[in-house]
Amino acid sequence: MDKLMIISSDGHATARMRDYTPYLDPEFREEFGAFCDVYEEKGTHTFDEKALSGRLDPYLVDEWRENVIDAGRLEGNYDPAKRLIELDREGVAGEVLFPDFGLPFELYSPILAAQLGEPPLDDAHVNASNAAFNRWLAEFIGHAPDRLVGMANVSFTDVDRAIAEIRWAKDAGFAGIMLPTFTDELPLWSPVYDPIWSTLEDLGLVLNSHVAISATTNRWVAPKFPPPHPACYGPLFVAQTEFFCRQVLDHMIWGGVLERHPKLQLILTEQGSGWIPGKLEGMDYSYDGSYLRRDIRNAIKHKPSEYFARQCHIGSSLLTRREVEIRDRIGVDKMMVGVDYPHHEGTWNGGTMDYLQATLGANRVGVDDARKMLGGNAAAVFGFDAAKLAPTVERIGPTAERILTPPTQDLFPRGDVHKPLGGANVG
Repeated sequence: MDKLMIISSDGHATARMRDYTPYLDPEFREEFGAFCDVYEEKGTHTFDEKALSGRLDPYLVDEWRENVIDAGRLEGNYDPAKRLIELDREGVAGEVLFPDFGLPFELYSPILAAQLGEPPLDDAHVNASNAAFNRWLAEFIGHAPDRLVGMANVSFTDVDRAIAEIRWAKDAGFAGIMLPTFTDELPLWSPVYDPIWSTLEDLGLVLNSHVAISATTNRWVAPKFPPPHPACYGPLFVAQTEFFCRQVLDHMIWGGVLERHPKLQLILTEQGSGWIPGKLEGMDYSYDGSYLRRDIRNAIKHKPSEYFARQCHIGSSLLTRREVEIRDRIGVDKMMVGVDYPHHEGTWNGGTMDYLQATLGANRVGVDDARKMLGGNAAAVFGFDAAKLAPTVERIGPTAERILTPPTQDLFPRGDVHKPLGGANVG
């Protein structure tokens, strides 16, 4: 097979809000109906015009409306048949699906909700929302189980309930779960959660962290005093969101979770990958070269980079040219590309083939490295059957020449292609 297999490690799917109704526990349905009335008036989604107009130039919003919304390309967010059309169009054989903003009882994204002073949902509504989304997503991926795998949304506030939902997710065909947010009182390294980590190990499910979904804190802080321009909210708060998501790696390693659970596999998705080499070098120096107490080795028995090598993977998603350039330092065996459908900044908005040429091709990546980063790593981590994907790859997959030939012009003068290492992902 001379075509290249592409598996997107980062895609999102959500139902149209009222379509969650049959998946909700009956006791919540009447209340949810009233919520939907409010959502239709006030609610926002990351890809609608109202949300995008706050951070994009008007001409980009106009292009989005014309080329994406009016063209019906967002229908793949909730329609699995349309989703497969979008994947085929982008040459993507398989996709890992995450939740997105727009879950039951969720009027705004967490950051926007904090800005507007909206109170968070209580545990009962969070659990009801997660369960409804998971059951909807199970049907969605069931339309193409060889091409789509799901990440289940699970709250950890009730450990027994979380374990039951994790076992349900395994039976329903999910490949893993989402890491939620945590509190100062019960950080993720608390022994309270050890039964959850053990369950994931026993079932062979991965633990996936994703920016704006997973964090070491559940406090979304947004000052009431407005910045000098509405567009400033992105640079101000995205960096904060990324920090608390990236801090998951510190908590998992220094908190001893990866030591106590050596089979647990952690994926770091859509939080960049250029920060990884420096982060691991710094953590290793703390372990080996600093004045840190030597008896730390009684609890943390390996260098942080060794835990990373054994148990961590990177859903690099919107790979930048600079990240591809230092791929050997980041770890070619760790990196997995992502299309990030249906978000505006995703590779599909402008063409995944051109995007890969602008990043992999521009760096003259060899075929062997490309096969790993494009799909081989993801197939191994998430359990895709490459043999079952082979006919799809042969039908829609790109040739190496198409995406590994250096481009003759700048295909993406704006966006993530030229983003420097360490730059916050403000889209």
